This record gives sequence, structure tokens and C-alpha cells, in this order.
Amino acid sequence: MSKIFFNKKGQVIGQIFIFIMAALIIGVIVLIGYNAISKTLSKGCQVEQLSFKTKLESLIEQYNGYGTIKKQSLIAPCEYEIVCFVDVTEIGKSNPLPLCNDNIIKKSVKDGDLKNIFVSNQKKTIPIGYSSMLRTDNPSNCTCVKQKNKNFNLKFIGIGIGTIVRDENYIGQSNYQTTSMLED
Repeated sequence: MSKIFFNKKGQVIGQIFIFIMAALIIGVIVLIGYNAISKTLSKGCQVEQLSFKTKLESLIEQYNGYGTIKKQSLIAPCEYEIVCFVDVTEIGKSNPLPLCNDNIIKKSVKDGDLKNIFVSNQKKTIPIGYSSMLRTDNPSNCTCVKQKNKNFNLKFIGIGIGTIVRDENYIGQSNYQTTSMLED
């Protein structure tokens, strides 16, 4: 009778061991899968940011000729809600952008970082690009455009020495030029 009891007890212990090992293996597989999916999503966001940056810098360079005007809609990268632009003439100044409310942008510009294109959401602001041709209507402020339906609707205006970038619906004056060309 004691032989039967030991066999059953051994079977129970063996089953518990198998169950624990199966749980550990499943846990490791889930962890590896989660890490792989997270990396893939992160790389997808990096690709979106790079594509956005490249397209934006290309448009700024392309439409810098005096009198050139181009309206363009760009897909917002990742989950960013706002794109901000800083006039290249402000980079490295000791007290840049007195009218800009974003301290991360102000610090980057003050430190002389060669970044003048930023994206932000409610959690963070990050620099994503630089263009030596970038101008804004008011150089003492950062020009920020909110996305609408996952798109940034921008207007590029060539002024010969660079390209003013603004919201496509902006109505106002520019420190660079006040001709009717800018009001189109």
C-alpha cells in the first residue's frame, strides 16, 4: 500500500513541477513578445519622425525663392499634436524668444543647439530638425501649429533669404515683409 501512495505523491509533485515550468516558460515568452512589440512600435515612431523631418526640411529649402508660396499638409508623426518653429536668427542668443511659452524650446535655442523644428504633445517637447533657411513671422516668438485630423496644415512663403513657415490660416503681419504677397 505504501508503494501506491509514493507513486501518487511522486506524480503530484511531478505535475506541480511541470506546471511551474510551463508557467515560467509562458512568462518568458510573453515578456520577449512584449519587448519585441515595444521595439517595433518605437521604431515605427522613429520612422514617422524622420519622414516628417525630411519632408519639412525639404519644403523649407525648396520654397525659399522670393514670392514662392506653397500650402502643404503634412501627417503628424506619432502622437504629436503641435509642431513649433524657431527663426534661425534666434539660435544662440542670450535671451531668445521672450514671447515663447515652451521652456524646452527656449533652452535649446539659448544653448545654441542646431535645432529649430520641435514637436510636442501634452507630455513632452522634442527637437527633431534644423533648417538654416527657416524664418518665422515674429522671430522673438516660436511659431506653433496644432494638428487638425492628424495633419499639420502649413504655408511656406519664400522671402529670398529663407522661408517663412506658418499655419495655413494665419492672418497677420510679418517682421520680414509686409507686402500683400504674404497675405495670400
